[in-house]
Amino acid sequence: MARPQAITDDEVLAAARVVFLAKGISATVEEVAERCHVGVATIFRRFPTKAELFSAAMTVANDAEWNRFLAYREALGERLDARQGLLELANTMLDTARKMVPLFMMKMSNPSVADRQSGAQRATWILGAVTDYFQKEIERGRLIDVDPRVAARIWLGAIRHIVMFERLGPPSDDLSNEDFIAALADLFCPPRPRKKKS
Repeated sequence: MARPQAITDDEVLAAARVVFLAKGISATVEEVAERCHVGVATIFRRFPTKAELFSAAMTVANDAEWNRFLAYREALGERLDARQGLLELANTMLDTARKMVPLFMMKMSNPSVADRQSGAQRATWILGAVTDYFQKEIERGRLIDVDPRVAARIWLGAIRHIVMFERLGPPSDDLSNEDFIAALADLFCPPRPRKKKS
């Protein structure tokens, strides 16, 4: 009778992520196994090479968060303000980007073990999903009429910009992330009527 698995693949990958992000590609499978409290053979049975372990650990898809956001937006339909939807989109994407950007940077800095094809497919999928979101909101007349492909690229670039500054140090201006996101959302929303001064 086989022993039940003491650790899941997800737990191995989470440990590998911590080890590789702390030590880079020079980290060893032994260090990952030690963090998991298992033998090296357990790791190699699941991931036959260090390169496969590294690639799997540095690849995380947070589709569940994105799908929850889209389902929520569809359920609310017209009841949710378009600007509020963009603010929620930004926060959903920021949560994901904060996890993904360090992994992406680690993969890009180690091209000999990076899986460029899956990275390109993932980037294409994300761009397509954000483009579709903008397209639907533009068709509903809730956002200004711009090319949704351009809007999606601007949006993605802005989210990455925030995460990069969080990693590298604050920009020299005093613009907070919240103010930046609010102004970014305003770029795509129809102008709001100004209140008359009394």
